[in-house]
Amino acid sequence: MDRETRATAEQHFQAAGAGIRGGGLAPVGVAFIREPCAFSYADFVTGFLLPNLPCVFSSAFTASWGCRRRWVTPAGKPDFEYLLRKYGDVVVPVANCGIQEYNSNPKEHMPLQDYIAYWQEYIQRGGSSPRGCLYLKDWHLCSGVCCSRALHRGSPAEDLEDVFTLPAYFSSDWLNEFSDALGVDDYRFVYAGPRGTWSPFHADIFRSYSWSVNICGRKKWLLFPPGQEEALRDNHGTLPYDVTSSTLMDTHLHPTHLPSSPALEVVQEAGEMLFVPSGWHHQVHNLVRMTPSPSTTTGSTAATWPTCGTSCSRSSRLCSEKLASGRTPCPTGTTTARSS
Repeated sequence: MDRETRATAEQHFQAAGAGIRGGGLAPVGVAFIREPCAFSYADFVTGFLLPNLPCVFSSAFTASWGCRRRWVTPAGKPDFEYLLRKYGDVVVPVANCGIQEYNSNPKEHMPLQDYIAYWQEYIQRGGSSPRGCLYLKDWHLCSGVCCSRALHRGSPAEDLEDVFTLPAYFSSDWLNEFSDALGVDDYRFVYAGPRGTWSPFHADIFRSYSWSVNICGRKKWLLFPPGQEEALRDNHGTLPYDVTSSTLMDTHLHPTHLPSSPALEVVQEAGEMLFVPSGWHHQVHNLVRMTPSPSTTTGSTAATWPTCGTSCSRSSRLCSEKLASGRTPCPTGTTTARSS
């Protein structure tokens, strides 16, 4: 930890109970960080990391990312042609969102080209498929096998720095650094799926912090501060699979459920980066708007990286705030880069 970060942390704990600079308080809204040059590492630490609060960074923070140029068409949709050419023969994990397996979904593995063929069929059918609603989840894009087979293939060569740039706020990525040192699977993931794909209610692994960047389209996040999930347990003490289910209103099944404690809802637009603090349970839905043309009924693609801390500093200035509601709708699906 650098000197500025340590001093900032010490000041935070010494001034416990003071106002949070540049922060947003759950469950009212989420702070929106607009300008990269106007928000320092110290601002992030004091405003969000230490108080464990979520925030949204504008698309300006990811404007230079290669995946935002290469993975997306000029119309703002996932570029199937490029993805097939670059990663088509890579085997990826796929979950069936229509089947509940405990508090998750069953998975299978298939080449990315097969999954994209399914996705295109899903579009042609107007948003349905006899195979169900399949979601590419937890694809280890950054792992050694994938990198050696795909990232260094083609002309010009494309390495990870051409796909994404690790944000300075999350550059001390202890969890992945440890995994890399051991040579085991990392926690950097890619997600991709059509309209209606979603991730059930959960908290991120090892109570890690996470960050998620939409490459294209929109995602809806339902966030619950640490401890609030306890009110959602059923009479057996089990957390819900789907927090939007009407069964949560059944007082016999969920005697501790409090309707007055709604989720903090965030709609994440193209290019925006969401910071999810430690211990915040959440459920995520990929959003699109239905139109008469099935070609616009696309879905989402996401990349996910876990992180446990951050380092780096820049010039300091207060961030602006923006509530999660009332954003301009986007007709496309979503492509997301995430760390969890």
